Amino acid sequence: MDRYPYLRIKNRRLCSFDMRYSIRDVIKRTPPNKPLYLLDEDGVTDNRPNYNIYQRLSGHADLWIDAGPRTVEDVMDIVMAGATAVIFRPSLWPMLDVDEILNITDCSLYAVYESPEVTMPPKMNGLIIPYSSDLLMHFPLSLSQHSLHLLNLTNTDVIPNESSWSGAFLDFPFFITEEHP
Repeated sequence: MDRYPYLRIKNRRLCSFDMRYSIRDVIKRTPPNKPLYLLDEDGVTDNRPNYNIYQRLSGHADLWIDAGPRTVEDVMDIVMAGATAVIFRPSLWPMLDVDEILNITDCSLYAVYESPEVTMPPKMNGLIIPYSSDLLMHFPLSLSQHSLHLLNLTNTDVIPNESSWSGAFLDFPFFITEEHP
């Protein structure tokens, strides 16, 4: 299973737990041209994505951006700012037309699993499952500090027990320790 760093953007600052990072710190501490998951809380909660942060990091990492897009224009702005993967939240965009998005970009598209009541859009590349989800009780993990996990699913309407983990996005301080390089 591959492991990649995960950071939040809150109040226009990169952070993880209580630690804040400058863009220079992030570039220095992450492997080049590898995925970096950005959860832009400003975008998700307030619909105010931090495009300038994405642009500055995009030359260094393959950005998986979770900014809560609500329109096709939001998706284009995220892609133009440097995303290689765009993360959708079905609760924020319930009538998402994946075909329309696929007509304008070749970025990977993922959906966040929010609850069993929320319908997952078809044709997504995969599903992002927050570690705190009750669903994960069916998927025992050896590492206890995962923040987000990526499931490689062929059918996002049902999560089969035989699905294998394809990767995990780890909280940044955990990712860079000597114990887990």
